[in-house]
Amino acid sequence: MMTDSATAIETNDDILAFGTVVRRTVPYLHIVSPQFYTELFAETLLRWLESGATWRLKEAPLFKQYELGFTHFKHCAEIEGLWDPGVLARLRDAVSKGFGVPVSGRINISAHKLVAGQHGSIHTDNEPDETHRLVVQLNRGRASDAGGNLVLLSGPTTDDMAIVFKQETNSAVGFGLGPASYHAIGRVRTGTRFTIIYTFLTDAVTVKNYFVAP
Repeated sequence: MMTDSATAIETNDDILAFGTVVRRTVPYLHIVSPQFYTELFAETLLRWLESGATWRLKEAPLFKQYELGFTHFKHCAEIEGLWDPGVLARLRDAVSKGFGVPVSGRINISAHKLVAGQHGSIHTDNEPDETHRLVVQLNRGRASDAGGNLVLLSGPTTDDMAIVFKQETNSAVGFGLGPASYHAIGRVRTGTRFTIIYTFLTDAVTVKNYFVAP
C-alpha cells in the first residue's frame, strides 16, 4: 500500500528513471518524483528543447507560453525513446501504481517553454477526456527568484496557495484533473522554463494527438 512515503518502482529502462515516487494528499492527491528520466536522456532531451524544437506561441486569457506536441516530431531519432511503446507502458504502470488507480495507455506528450513575462493563471484543466497530468521540469539550474514555479492550490484564489514546487531539473509532479485540481505557474522573471507534459486521456478520446502504450 502506498501512502505519503517513498516507494521504489522498477523500470529497467534507458529512458525512464522514475525510481522513487512519493504520494501526497494536500491540497489534493498528487505524486512527486525527484528523478524522472535517466541523466543521459534528460540531457539529450534538454539539448533538443534548447536547439532542435520548433515552438508555437499560444496565448489565451489564462496563460501565454510556447508549446509543441511530440506527435509532430516522430522523425527526430535522438528523442524517439520519449514515445517508445515499452517506455510508455512502464510509465502508465508506474503512474497507475502511484495514484492507486489505473490510467489509460493513451498519452499525449507535449512540451512548454516559458520566457520572461509569461505565466499560467490559476486554472483546473478540467477537460472531459483528460484524467491525469504529469509535469517534468528540465533546466540547467534556475535561481529561487527566477519565477515560473508550479503551484498547487486548494481553491481558485491566491489565498488558497498550498504548495510551491522548486524547479529542480528532471523532477516530476503528477496530479489528477478535475474541478478541484487548481494549479498555476508563477510569472517567469528571468531565463527559460522548460517542461515536458504527459496528459493521460480516457479510452473514449477521439482526437488522434496521442501515443498508445501497449
